[in-house]
Amino acid sequence: MESMENEIIEYSINEMNNVDSNISSLRYGVTKIAEKYGFTNINVEISSQFGEDKLPMIVIVDGTSMVPTLQNGEVVIIEKTQNINVGDIVVAKDPEYGLLIKRVGNITGEKVFLSADNNDTVSIFENGTYYQLIAVEKWTNASNIVGIAKIFNIRSN
Repeated sequence: MESMENEIIEYSINEMNNVDSNISSLRYGVTKIAEKYGFTNINVEISSQFGEDKLPMIVIVDGTSMVPTLQNGEVVIIEKTQNINVGDIVVAKDPEYGLLIKRVGNITGEKVFLSADNNDTVSIFENGTYYQLIAVEKWTNASNIVGIAKIFNIRSN
């Protein structure tokens, strides 16, 4: 029984931190693990700090585009959902940049404008070359939204 519990815990943690997972994929995987151990007629109930059938995910801020709200290296807990509103801080999948954490600036149909809180241009000199860094702001499809930042200002060690 302890082996099954450990397997379910490990699987659940992996699913929570997989940007493409959801409640259905978590429930399905836990059911399959229980079946492997001989259980039948399985009912998987999922509850998190956000409520029933709400899946959290841990994200670490990478960059300064959301300063002063979020700091580089800060740990943020999101609720996986695509039910968003203008003003929410969201995590979105982006083919060019990977995961982005931005504020929702506008929603038009299935398009979401992701904006930065920090619009300062940062100048750096690296390896003999001068660069100007500006925050990424862009439109994305609503289907790229992973979730909403719910718990933040958690400092990383």
